[in-house]
Amino acid sequence: MSKEETKLKPCPCGETPNSICIPLSHEDLKWVSCSGNCCGEWAIEFRNIGYNKLDSPEIMKLAIEAWNNAPRGDLK
Repeated sequence: MSKEETKLKPCPCGETPNSICIPLSHEDLKWVSCSGNCCGEWAIEFRNIGYNKLDSPEIMKLAIEAWNNAPRGDLK
């Protein structure tokens, strides 16, 4: 993934996480949750298209895409 593809938007807590966390209990599921490594308070759920393994680049790309596309309200 390019640097632009891995750049994360800020969390509603105001911090910008430097990585996305995916719980291991979601192995091979259709829907997976993830959260930033900043506050641990805000999590999103996204569709695991292709039932990717959790340690694959494909699942991380989907997680980052979902994180960045999730609505945040009016963050400054």
